Amino acid sequence: MNYARYVDSRPQTPIASASTHILVKLPQAAVIMKSAHSTPTALVIIDVQQAFKHPTCWGAHRSNPSFEDNIAALLSAARAHNEAQAKIDRPQPVLIVHIHHHSTSPGSALHPSAKVPGTDILAIEPMEYVNPLSSEPVLVKNVNSGFIGTDLEARLRAFGAGQLIVTGLTTDHCVNTTVRMAANLQVLGDQGGPDGTGEGVHGIIVAGDATATHPRASFDAEMVHAVTLASLDGEFAQVRNTKEVIATVFGSR
Repeated sequence: MNYARYVDSRPQTPIASASTHILVKLPQAAVIMKSAHSTPTALVIIDVQQAFKHPTCWGAHRSNPSFEDNIAALLSAARAHNEAQAKIDRPQPVLIVHIHHHSTSPGSALHPSAKVPGTDILAIEPMEYVNPLSSEPVLVKNVNSGFIGTDLEARLRAFGAGQLIVTGLTTDHCVNTTVRMAANLQVLGDQGGPDGTGEGVHGIIVAGDATATHPRASFDAEMVHAVTLASLDGEFAQVRNTKEVIATVFGSR
């Protein structure tokens, strides 16, 4: 797939400057998303924690201004689906899993003792718009991957997940690492695991506009965000937007 069309080709000097123009249009691989009514589906929300609220922790500019609205919409759709499923004889609920980062480094903005600058709010606490319900497991990690030091893999396999939706922070770090491991571990059985052709990975869905990141070195946030999604799409997952996911996965039968 030619990803050049997702980056504005107008001359940029330097290419990684803040003036670089990134088109937020997401890649369009073959659409193989399935309805949660018929396919066991898991929604994983990664590191949407208070520490990311303060610009001094990660940088003044973040990609994807609609991140909050989109991830809240996905979570709301999944919960509405579960409420409806609870009323029928053979329910097919969505497994909603929250993953939180607790750094082992005392100086980290995500250390359990850290607070959001200027407040008494613990930085590891979830953002208000993704507060977990008592029925939604919260897994704690201290590395980039949501599979290391947690029972995420075991939960997905026990649930019999045939579709995995990944959202959260940040696109290029913990979201990226978790998605790649999900594919390599083949957590969806025959529907997961890259084979070099892009086949067999489309049960893993990255809601690209329900992720976000920050500048890295001389590369602005939009560039980092777009390149990360482009590198995941087809080889490790299918990248889609929130509206597509809600309509296809959580829409009415």
